[in-house]
Amino acid sequence: LGYVARVDTATLQIVDTCTGGFQPEQMALFGGKLYVANSGGYRVPDYDRTVSVIDLATFRVVRTIDVAPNLQYMAVDKHRGLIYVSSRGDYADVGSAIHVIDSHTDEVVRTIDLPCSAMTLQGDSLYVISRSLTWQADDEALAKYVIYDLRREEIVTLGFITDGTDADITVPYGLAVNPEN
Repeated sequence: LGYVARVDTATLQIVDTCTGGFQPEQMALFGGKLYVANSGGYRVPDYDRTVSVIDLATFRVVRTIDVAPNLQYMAVDKHRGLIYVSSRGDYADVGSAIHVIDSHTDEVVRTIDLPCSAMTLQGDSLYVISRSLTWQADDEALAKYVIYDLRREEIVTLGFITDGTDADITVPYGLAVNPEN
């Protein structure tokens, strides 16, 4: 099992740990809780499929949410209390998607059927590098640079890179958005 460590930033010492799922990936803070995406990526083909919910006051897991296999990225919509978590699937039968957790109930409330190899949230827009994550080499593996509107719950564009530089990107691995522009 993996764990999350609480670190005193003044001394840089670990002051507490909390055991959660297998191979914790990204984390998200909201409403006094820490959400941890567990991938279990080293346990192929038995990936973890859970998000551990840690109460920050007690630093203990208070809930485990079953989501989908091989979780990775997380983003918080602070206005609506929604946690977006990406699943890489199993690279064969179960595809990649984005799942939405309601932080008020700590339950998955919907799935966005959009392959996701990276994502970040800015304002009401979820920016996604969308690539098929199966091992087959076909046109579906080509990256799309998606903006998903959180208010309307729909894709706004399949290509937010508009200057042609996307043609020079072979395999995109990360994504960041400048909040200023």
